[in-house]
Amino acid sequence: MTVVRKPSLRTSVSLGFGIWFLGFGISFLFAQGQPAPVPAGADAPSGPAIDISGYWTPTMNEDGMERGGGSELHDYGGFPLNEAGRLWALSYDPSRVTLRHHQCDAYVTPYQMRATGNFRAWEERDPHTQRLVAIHWWAQVTEGHRVIWMDGRPHPPAWAPHTFRGFSTGTFVGPTLVVTTTHLKQGWLRRNGTPESDQATVTEFFVRHGDHLTNTTVVTDPVFLTEPMVRSNDYYRTPIDHGTWLYACDDSEQIVGRAPEVVPFYMFGKQPYAKEYSERHALPLGVAWTGAESMLPGYADIAKTLTDAQGTALLSPAPGRPSETSKAVDPEPKDGDIHVLPIRNNVYMLAGDGGNIVVQTGDQGAFVVDTGTGKLSDKVIAAIAKLSERPIQFIANTSFLPDRTGGNATLGAAGMDPSLPGSFFVNSAPRAVTGLFADPLRHATIIAHNNVTNRLQDAKAPDEAVPGDTYLEERRRKSHNDDSIELFYEPNAVTDGDSIVVFRRADVIVAGDILDLTRYPMIDPKNGGGINGEVKALNDILDRTNYEHEGEGGTYVVPGHGFLADEHEVVEYRDMAVIVRDRVKAMIDAGATLAQVKAARLTADYDTRYGTNSGPWTTEMFVEAVYNSLKPAPKTN
Repeated sequence: MTVVRKPSLRTSVSLGFGIWFLGFGISFLFAQGQPAPVPAGADAPSGPAIDISGYWTPTMNEDGMERGGGSELHDYGGFPLNEAGRLWALSYDPSRVTLRHHQCDAYVTPYQMRATGNFRAWEERDPHTQRLVAIHWWAQVTEGHRVIWMDGRPHPPAWAPHTFRGFSTGTFVGPTLVVTTTHLKQGWLRRNGTPESDQATVTEFFVRHGDHLTNTTVVTDPVFLTEPMVRSNDYYRTPIDHGTWLYACDDSEQIVGRAPEVVPFYMFGKQPYAKEYSERHALPLGVAWTGAESMLPGYADIAKTLTDAQGTALLSPAPGRPSETSKAVDPEPKDGDIHVLPIRNNVYMLAGDGGNIVVQTGDQGAFVVDTGTGKLSDKVIAAIAKLSERPIQFIANTSFLPDRTGGNATLGAAGMDPSLPGSFFVNSAPRAVTGLFADPLRHATIIAHNNVTNRLQDAKAPDEAVPGDTYLEERRRKSHNDDSIELFYEPNAVTDGDSIVVFRRADVIVAGDILDLTRYPMIDPKNGGGINGEVKALNDILDRTNYEHEGEGGTYVVPGHGFLADEHEVVEYRDMAVIVRDRVKAMIDAGATLAQVKAARLTADYDTRYGTNSGPWTTEMFVEAVYNSLKPAPKTN
C-alpha cells in the first residue's frame, strides 16, 4: 500500500522561504549593477564562461506534478499575483484550450524552462572569426526554439512583434550566463491558469556544476504580479541524443456546433471547483490565493486565521475600489519621428503619428492604409518616399476616426492616381459621380466604406480628406503592386464604417481600431458601434489568419495602436471582449442598472492591461458602451 502524505502548510511556507531567500540573493546581484551589454561584434567578456551545449533532462523530482500531470487547480500559492492576476486565474476555464485558436498555443519562456520534456543546446559562431553569436536552446515540448543572442545586438523596438519565446540577449558574468528576455506573448506561469501578460520580462541565470545545470528565472510582470517571481529549474546532462524532438500541432474542431463567439470562463464568484484544493489538503479556503503574502516566512500563522468568508471574498473583485490603471507600456513612439517596421513582401508598418499606418510598395504607386492623426504627415510622406520611388496612389481608411483619417488631405495631396479616367487632362480632370475625386494627377484616390464618407461629410471635413471611392456592402477589392488587396466591411464594430484590409499575398491584415492593443476597444454606439459587432469583427479576422508554427507567426495583424501582432494577440483580445460582454449581459438579464454594472468592476482582471481612469477612453466609458449596446431598446406603443 502506498501512503501519500498531504503537504502541510508549514512545508509549503518553508519552500516559499527558500524561494524568497534565492530571490534576495538575485536582488543582491542586481544591486551590484546589471552587466553591461556586449558591443556588437565583440568577444564575450573574459572570465570563466560556461558551456551549456549538449542534451539536458529536467530533474522530475523537482515539482514532479507540475512537470507531469500538471499543477492542481487553484493552487497559486507562492505566486505574487495581484488582484487582476488572481481573478484572471479564478475565472479561467481550462476547456478554453479546446478553442481552435488556443489549441496550439506554445509555452512562454518561463513556463517552457520548467516544462516536461528534454532540451538541447548548441552554440552558433561566426564562421570566419569564431566569435560566439548566439546560444540556441531547443525544448522538446512545443518545439520551443529559443535564440539567446550573445553578440551585443539591441532588443527590438516596443512596436515589434511578440513571440512565445520572446527576444533574448545574454552575457557572461563570471561563471554565470545572464539572459534578458523581452517581447513575450500572453501566456501562463502555471497551466492551471496562473497568467503571465505580454508585458512581462524575464531575467535568467544559468549556472553549471559539472553535469548539472541550474536555471533561475525572475519574472517581472506589472500587469499580473506585485513583485518579481523567482523560480529555479535543475537539469542533468545526458550523453546521448534523446531521439524525438518534434512536437507538431495542427488545430481542429474539438467541440462541434459551438458558436464562434463562445469563450469558456467562469463568472466572478461562481468558480465551481473553488474549494477543491483547500478541501483536499485540509487548508483554509483561499490560502493559495493571497498573492505575495503566501511567499513570506510566517505565513503559516497568518493563514490559520483566514476565514471562509475572507476566502470567498477573494473570488470576486474587491467592492468599492476604483478601476485599476493599465500597467502596460505604450509602444507608440513619442520622439516626434516616424519609425518604419518592415513586415513582408514590401508591406511596412509606420509608427509615430498617433496610430499605426501601413504602406505597400511596388512598381505601381504606394498603397497606404490609414493616415494617422496628421500631426506628422510631412514626416510620413518623407518615410514613404524612402520606401517607394513612385508617389502614393491609393489611401484606404479603416474608419472615419481621427487617428485613421487625420492625414488624409496632406498624404492625398502628395500623391497621384494615373489610373483614373481623365488623368491626362491636367486642368480638367473629372470629379466623378461623388464629386469627391480631386485632380488625379495631383491627388491620391481615397477608398473606404461609404459610411466613412458620410460621417466625415457630416463633420464638415474638407473635400480633400473625404474618400471618393466607396463601397456599400461586403467588400471592395483591388489588384495592386502584385498583390490582391481586399477591404471587408465590419458593420457595427467600433463604428458603423469599419473595414479590415487584407493583403492576400503578403498575408497581412490591417485591423484599424477594431484591434487596439493599448486599451479597450473604443466602441461608439452613437455612431453605430456595438460589442457584438466588435466580437464578430475580431472573429472575422481570425477566420482569415493562419499561424506558421505552434500558434504564432504566419499572418501578421496590424492593430490601430500597439505592437505588430499575429493571431494570438487577436484571440486574446477577442476572449477579453467576449468575457466582458457576457458578464455585462448576465447583469442586464438580472435587472442591473448601469450604475450597478459599473460598481461590479466586471473588467477587474483586464484593467491592469487595458484600463484607464483618465483620457479620451476610460474603463467606465467602455463598460457603458458595452451596456448601452446590449441593453434592449425600450418598447414603444
